[in-house]
Amino acid sequence: MLDLGCVATFLAVASCSGFREAAKKTGLSQPAVTQHIKRLEQSLNASLIERKNDGCILTLQGREFLPFAEHLIQLSERAQALFRKNAIVIGASSNAGIYLLQPHLKMYQESSSREMKIVIGKNPDIADKLERLEIDVAVMEWWDNRPGYVAQFWRHEELVLIVPNDHRWADRQSIPREWLIGERLLGGESGTGTNRVLQQYFGNNAQSIGVSIQLGSTEAVKRAVQAGLGISLVMASAVELESREGRLKAIALENDPPKKEIFIIRRQTEPHHVPPAAEFASFLLKQECQI
Repeated sequence: MLDLGCVATFLAVASCSGFREAAKKTGLSQPAVTQHIKRLEQSLNASLIERKNDGCILTLQGREFLPFAEHLIQLSERAQALFRKNAIVIGASSNAGIYLLQPHLKMYQESSSREMKIVIGKNPDIADKLERLEIDVAVMEWWDNRPGYVAQFWRHEELVLIVPNDHRWADRQSIPREWLIGERLLGGESGTGTNRVLQQYFGNNAQSIGVSIQLGSTEAVKRAVQAGLGISLVMASAVELESREGRLKAIALENDPPKKEIFIIRRQTEPHHVPPAAEFASFLLKQECQI
């Protein structure tokens, strides 16, 4: 079994590139640092550090072990702080974190004494961070119902068509869904569940709606539409400012427009235990009911 103290010493040696400097950083004696590294190498059956005249460097095995060591220490720190910390780490998909959560985070900050850390990333990355215990709660555009988690529906977000101001549909407030059949759209971030929504909304006709350019983010899509590179479907909340300022045109789809479901996901806990994640989820759900 790995000794986390030895792992922490390994990280100190790696960052300081020397045993003497690592000893100063950790408060250990230099022989103790040497002993820690020796024990860790024996536990792993690997050579991690190569000594040189002017210090030391990581071996190939040391470089391979480095990200695991960092994760082990981060996880250890979070585990130690689990029942005594006054903080919460909130993860959010890019669209949710940028366009939906900000006012709620401000209200939560004003009503809670907890410190907040916000992590924003792609949906699959946020799901992985939740599973690796790097975040306490996630707000995402999809969830795959994996066991051991509570997924609560938070809100619907309507998708709208965005077009440049000189587009043939720019003077319309809405269009029939049939007009999009056969169109090619600018694609944004992968893994947001948009394709699933379009499949449900258009049925078999969804196969005829292609992607002209995959741009990687909603912000990039908005800029591309403004530049006249194409049209796209995005969350209405993501283009409120641009639409209001006349930088592009947001057009609704008629007859029950497509909507995304936004979820709050946290790890399952005992019914009597209310961790920060459950507290935050309850806050969001209460705020949504008041809108």
